[in-house]
This record gives sequence, C-alpha cells and structure tokens, in this order.
Amino acid sequence: MNATALFRTDRTFSLPPSAADVPGIRSALVGTLLEWGLPEGGELVHTVGLVASELVTNAVIHAGVLTPSIVVILRIGAGGTLELGVRDNSRDIPRPRAASPEADHGRGTAIADALLAELGGGLTTEPHPVGKTVWARLPGAFL
Repeated sequence: MNATALFRTDRTFSLPPSAADVPGIRSALVGTLLEWGLPEGGELVHTVGLVASELVTNAVIHAGVLTPSIVVILRIGAGGTLELGVRDNSRDIPRPRAASPEADHGRGTAIADALLAELGGGLTTEPHPVGKTVWARLPGAFL
C-alpha cells in the first residue's frame, strides 16, 4: 500500500435519492480506495463497492421521499478500520429480513452484512435527530 496515498483519510459525497446515481457513487468510492492505495480488483475494493451499492439503494428505496440528499462517508478510522457510512432522513433501522425466492428486493442488508462478516466486519446504525447513518466497518483494512 502507498503510505502517501493515506494523507487524506476521509471523503464525503452527497447525492440525490435516485437509483440512477447508485453506480456513480460506487465508482467514486472505488476510485477513492484505489487512490488510497488498495489494489485494483482486490476483494476489499469489490466488497466495499457492493456494500455501498446495497446501502445506498436501501436509502433510496426506504428514505428517498424523506431525504433531499443522501450523504455517503468513506474514512479510515481508529486502528486502520475502513468505515463506510450512508446517511438518510429516515429513522427506521434497517433489518435483514427473509425474502421469498421470487422477490426482486429485500436482501440488501443481509447481503451487505454477510459480505462484511466474511472480512471480519459488520453493520451498525447510528440514529440522529432527523434520521440515521448506517455504518459498514472493516477492522484493520489499512494496517
């Protein structure tokens, strides 16, 4: 990893609550991780991109009418933990739920949680007075 690439260890993106903007935010996050020195095509970069897509899509679907702008935060926290936050204006806490095999949605949180767990991370939710931030954390990603 390129140590000089870690000089700036946080980025914040704001996007409208539109499914059309999900691929763009995923690309921006992946680009940031590559800039920070993670290897292109690596498992961590792929996982963060997929988790971001799932969390932002959830925010669009479940909070879009309440949220003028979804805020996405990518940062390196204490101990080299990679932290991805998706903030919206809904107070509803996302929960994994069972989706039928025929359902075309309803698996996003479960997918994100399973991908993170494979790498030793997980999801948490931080409530705010006007909504919440869903955090995906991967401990030791930048050690």
